[in-house]
Amino acid sequence: MTAFLESFVFGAANSVHCACMCGPLAVALHANVTSALWYHVGRTIAYGALGVGLGSAGAALGTEQLGAPTAWVSFVLALGLVVLALVGERGAMHIPWLGAAMQSVLQRGRRLPPKARATLLGLATPLLPCGLLWSAFTAAAVAGSPQGGGAVMTGFALGSLPLLLLAQTQAGWLARRFGPKTMQWVQRGAMLLAAAVLVWRGVVSLQGESCCH
Repeated sequence: MTAFLESFVFGAANSVHCACMCGPLAVALHANVTSALWYHVGRTIAYGALGVGLGSAGAALGTEQLGAPTAWVSFVLALGLVVLALVGERGAMHIPWLGAAMQSVLQRGRRLPPKARATLLGLATPLLPCGLLWSAFTAAAVAGSPQGGGAVMTGFALGSLPLLLLAQTQAGWLARRFGPKTMQWVQRGAMLLAAAVLVWRGVVSLQGESCCH
């Protein structure tokens, strides 16, 4: 797998979590499919651009010297999955100014037309205090290059898109169909399964790297 595919798996496994965390916030500002799609355009652009920046910063600090960067991406993502599956968002660090910044965005967004409001919210999604999102940030930083960092964050955005879009447009049906405990067990099970896959892929990447030297 490439860093993009590793992160896509990470995003897909966490799409239940993303739907629970980001879905209600997004639904509050836009409820139709068109606006939801604009939200994801903004979200994907923001994630990709931030990933390029993180990958550049990591490369400047020497991460391009790490052997098998895809393996490091896999291990970082797997660690984030295990931590969040076991302790939930209690393990996430809270940064006060992030909440204030998001509130400012929400206030400004209420004065905008629906499409612009949805896009603005998508662009501001990196401000959310989400442990899984910060795991993806860390993975982007160790990807070894700007391109690798961008691929990690874009893969995360696209992998989590389908179920998050469903939550945004079918929130009422999901609430009736699945209870919170069921969703929690599905979420944790998906995280741990994906973590096992990512660890396996990381080991395979390291073995492949050692065979080439």
